Amino acid sequence: MRSNSTPATETTRPSPGDGLPDDLRARYAATLGEAHARAQAEGLRLRVPVGVAQDRAICAVLDAASASGANPSPATVAAYRRDHARLWTAGATPLDHASTRAHFDRLRSACRWVEAEEIRRLRSLAETARKAKDADAMRAHTLAAFERATVYRAQFLAQDRPTWAHKAQALRAAGLRPVSKSKRQAGRRALSPDRLLVALARQPRRMARTEALSMVFALFGIRPAEAARGLVLEKTATGLRLAVAGAKVDAVRGQPLRVLDVEPTRRGQSAIAVAFLRAYVDDTGGDLAATPADVVAVRRAMRQAQPGLSPYAYRHARASDAKATQGRAGAAAWLGHSNDKTQQGYGHARSARGAVAIKAATASRPVRQTKTLPPTLAQRLAQVATRLAARTSSQSAQKASPRRRRTPRPGW
Repeated sequence: MRSNSTPATETTRPSPGDGLPDDLRARYAATLGEAHARAQAEGLRLRVPVGVAQDRAICAVLDAASASGANPSPATVAAYRRDHARLWTAGATPLDHASTRAHFDRLRSACRWVEAEEIRRLRSLAETARKAKDADAMRAHTLAAFERATVYRAQFLAQDRPTWAHKAQALRAAGLRPVSKSKRQAGRRALSPDRLLVALARQPRRMARTEALSMVFALFGIRPAEAARGLVLEKTATGLRLAVAGAKVDAVRGQPLRVLDVEPTRRGQSAIAVAFLRAYVDDTGGDLAATPADVVAVRRAMRQAQPGLSPYAYRHARASDAKATQGRAGAAAWLGHSNDKTQQGYGHARSARGAVAIKAATASRPVRQTKTLPPTLAQRLAQVATRLAARTSSQSAQKASPRRRRTPRPGW
């Protein structure tokens, strides 16, 4: 009598998703044909089945993929799989969907890591089928892994692999410019907090909680992950104070806790936004904690208010204001950095528009100074002034003390 339980030696057959999408198969038809011909020739040369030659090619690709030493976190793996799934379903490559160099790098990293894991999984299934003496499943899994490894090599390992330079050159030749998704550029043209609040009020069925979190992002430029950890908002004499539990924190990196103070500027910049949050503190007590659904709602609302607008766009905008008014150490404390070098990736002092009056930033760790940053214009002017003052004082001292005339000694 047959048991209902699955035998330990039963193997799985390839699913439709294990093979290449039709669009990718058509695009790389010539490459796949050449790879199959090489595997056939290698099998004849070594006097082994073609599957063995294919498995050797698969192992070579996996070895090259492992040489990168990538070890993404679970959250990054989840993001990688989402990006890969979208491209795989569409039968597209990272270069097809990329709009900027940074976008291409992200999609390429995602697809490279996920595809290597999928090829490794298919090869493991083929090995399981071999041990179970299921020749058909073994050959099917090996073929699927071989074809994916061939496309992997063409996309990520070959000398003539596609790069962003190829697409950028083609766009320039066609007189087109790639659509930028830079958060730094989005921060330069971001709506003022007051204008954002007005835009949110015009959106139908927009919740007050979404408006409050959007104003926190717009005024303080914190990370979405920090909003999820919980925030404490307080009123000051005329402005607001926010206590933030930092993200991206370890033994030496980041700020575990920082307190940020802002004051409003004129109406149309941040006066209405600050007044809105002050009233929110009176009504709720000032404790905030964003759920993942809240962050999604905020991002959607900001995109509807202005294309490309996001919490990180406001992080760049407030970083520019902090750099213009607080100096390097103050800007690092504002952004939640433990050194004054990381801020190089956020905003520019010359891009500051003063929509928010940044008053102070207090961090739980001292900010380490580095010597790799070039001096600011103010620091260069101060250095020149110091040198000129020292030179002037030395020249004055020389003029004030005339040289004594040397009289000849007796006997000369």
